[in-house]
Amino acid sequence: MSKKEKLQIEIDVSKHPLHLEHPTCSKGHSLLCDDVKIHDYASIKVKAHYKENSGYIYIDPIYGSFDNIIEGMHVPEGEVIQLFCPECDESLTATSDTCQVCLSPMFVFHLPNNSIIEGCMQKGCMFHKLKIINAEEQVARLFEERMLL
Repeated sequence: MSKKEKLQIEIDVSKHPLHLEHPTCSKGHSLLCDDVKIHDYASIKVKAHYKENSGYIYIDPIYGSFDNIIEGMHVPEGEVIQLFCPECDESLTATSDTCQVCLSPMFVFHLPNNSIIEGCMQKGCMFHKLKIINAEEQVARLFEERMLL
């Protein structure tokens, strides 16, 4: 395969849910919260701002599931929120991408091996994508452990 060719791998995730184990901000601070579990896994905790309100969102760690918990504020459907690292207050907004469905800003979580997960910051929009940089290693691990990252 030449360097210019792209390899496309398709994975059916419906039988074996994937959950995120090591999401961080770009500075490497862990976003996992063992205190709040969703589907028996540590949730992904981020600071959230909507208009003049602030709170926390505990994001469902199962890829493709949206059982998120919003704490400390009310966000109506269709509204865009801002997300920040709870440790360093770094913005989690993806600088180079917008949602392909609604054109809202996207958030980005960094994963091991330079992989990332991005999701729409509009409440109710469920567009998200997982970019695996080291596909061969990640796919092998997926089938061995039935979990990703």
